[in-house]
Amino acid sequence: MNDRMKTLQLKKYNHDYPITLVYDKCKSGKSNYGPWNLYGIKYEGIEQGIFAEDALHQELKQYGKGARLVIRRTQDDNGGLEWQVAAVNGVTQPRPKQSTLKYLDDRTLDIHRQVALKIATISIGHNIKPWTDDDLKEIQVRMDRLLVILDGSGDDELPF
Repeated sequence: MNDRMKTLQLKKYNHDYPITLVYDKCKSGKSNYGPWNLYGIKYEGIEQGIFAEDALHQELKQYGKGARLVIRRTQDDNGGLEWQVAAVNGVTQPRPKQSTLKYLDDRTLDIHRQVALKIATISIGHNIKPWTDDDLKEIQVRMDRLLVILDGSGDDELPF
């Protein structure tokens, strides 16, 4: 029986690969072929791995466990390889800064996002006209700050 992890090959150009990161960090090492970075992911409901070359690794290392991303391999005008990594719906799940976040599961994180969004929208205030783009950006900033507090991922202590 083969116990090796299945490896996703990102060979298609201009193809979206929607993934979810399974771990906060990748495994790294060196082989006869040079350095390697192995990320644990979930793709099409199956846990597997991807070996990320340096350019892709630089993009992926910004995210942590649970980040839902879309990876796209493209070719530039000179025939060079480029990687595009985007968070699903523009929502990022940055790498946690403290090891105390191990107890937070996906459901808890989702509840935290809902609470943060509610508080952030209430804090902007209600009026009859729709929110402007600046209002929406301010809501996002406030929501992100609240999530730092709720998830316990901030380095700073609260001022009280």
